[in-house]
Amino acid sequence: MLLSIVSVIANILYMVALNIPFYTDRAMMPDGHYREWHRSPVGRLNLSGQEWIYYIQVALAAVSIIASVLALLGVKHRVVRIVQIAGIIASTVMFVIILIVTNNIHAKYA
Repeated sequence: MLLSIVSVIANILYMVALNIPFYTDRAMMPDGHYREWHRSPVGRLNLSGQEWIYYIQVALAAVSIIASVLALLGVKHRVVRIVQIAGIIASTVMFVIILIVTNNIHAKYA
């Protein structure tokens, strides 16, 4: 039961964290001034054309949350437990991968 609650809370926090703009992009404009943009990891993924990574994260989070809700509702089947554990692990790994990928994206403005 505790794992189910932690799983739901963790996935919600992952989705919130992926939408918080904590990256700063700077680029020199044609007039010689620098411009700054504050972007979230999702914004950077969209900018680089890699939004499919975010869609995988959403799908894994949905699987994890659904399995956790089923476990909270009393479904005692072993398959639900395995899917729940695999879902939270996969969702956490994908969250870390997204943070690594978005850290290495540098937008070019020409």
